[in-house]
Amino acid sequence: MLFAHTPANGFSCWNPVLPQRPHGYHDVSFNDSREDIIPNRHRVRAPGPTSGNAGSIRLLGMTIHPIVVYGEPVLHRRAEPVAEFDSALHTLIDDMFETLAASKGVGLAAPQIGVGQQIFVYDADDEVAEVRRRGVFVNPVLVASKIEDVRPDPDTESEGCLSVPGLDFPIKRAHRVTVSGKDADGQPISLTVEGWFARIMQHEFDHLQGTLYVDKLDKRWSKKWKRAQEECGYDEPGISWMPGTDPDPFGH
Repeated sequence: MLFAHTPANGFSCWNPVLPQRPHGYHDVSFNDSREDIIPNRHRVRAPGPTSGNAGSIRLLGMTIHPIVVYGEPVLHRRAEPVAEFDSALHTLIDDMFETLAASKGVGLAAPQIGVGQQIFVYDADDEVAEVRRRGVFVNPVLVASKIEDVRPDPDTESEGCLSVPGLDFPIKRAHRVTVSGKDADGQPISLTVEGWFARIMQHEFDHLQGTLYVDKLDKRWSKKWKRAQEECGYDEPGISWMPGTDPDPFGH
């Protein structure tokens, strides 16, 4: 996110050349409707479509992977179930945690690093339970409470996504969810959460279905997203950014 002039359209494209403005945490992020900035065009291209290792950085035995951006095909198709719970899976999960930490986010799904498998990791505060939660779900299933049929509040229900850098929009989510799946060793696990943490779980689970949060916006915010998408060029494959190397799209 960037400092810019008074807006005409209420969104900002990521430009890694200019200084970033401070903002909350992302993937997911909250509480900023982008009403005071305008877009700047810039796209960062990976060395070809990212498959999980292209352009990665190895650090202390773990690898930080590039985050692929909206338009990369792996983000828009349902991820495949994990069949083998082996050392390769453990390495991938370790890499995902390292990439998540470098991105300063709270959740990361495997398709976001170009890997089309049903895995997501998380590391965030659960404000309702008053605990810090860090973990992984493999082959998850999510059951949610009913979503209220009211418009989302831009001040309290806005999300951002590491794969849609520099933007965020309000979206309504279920207040309570139960996620069941496997851990890194293939053992059954389940987690029931509410509030903010339930939002994180829904956001990451959606990634494994080939859906990004911007695909689920209501009519008003969808129109704003389509304008932002066109201005930012988030509509074709081959775009990525490297956590810890490229300027932070969310100004952490």
